[in-house]
Amino acid sequence: MDGTGKKGEARFKPRQQRIFSVELKKKLVEQIELRKLKVRDVVSLYKTSDTSVYRWLEEYSTLKRTGSKMVVESESHETKVEKLLDRIAELERNVGRKQLEIEFLDKVISICSDELGYDVKKKCTTMQSNGTG
Repeated sequence: MDGTGKKGEARFKPRQQRIFSVELKKKLVEQIELRKLKVRDVVSLYKTSDTSVYRWLEEYSTLKRTGSKMVVESESHETKVEKLLDRIAELERNVGRKQLEIEFLDKVISICSDELGYDVKKKCTTMQSNGTG
C-alpha cells in the first residue's frame, strides 16, 4: 500500500504518549504559582494540553494545600466601589457647578431686562423661533 487505508483514507497514526516526571510537574506548578510562567507557556513549551497542566495544578499546588487562595482579579470589589464613589462625587460637583452657572446667567438676564426695560429672555426666544436671530 501507499500509506493510506482503503479508498484513499489516511491511516490512523496513534499519538505518542509522553510521561512527565512528578518532579517536573511540581517544578512547573511552582513556576506558575510564582507567576514566572503561564499555563499557555507550559502548554506550548512542553506540547501538552491545558487540561493536563490544570490537573497538575490541582494535584501539586502548594497554595491549595495551605488553604490560601490566589486572587486573579484585575481589581478587587472594594477598589471598584471606591472608584465608582469617586466618580459619583465628581459628577455631583459638575452638576453643582452647572447649576451655579445657570443661576448666574439667569441673574444676568434679569439685570439686563431691568436695564433695557424689556424681557431679554422672551425677546431672544422670539427671535430664535422666527428665524431672524
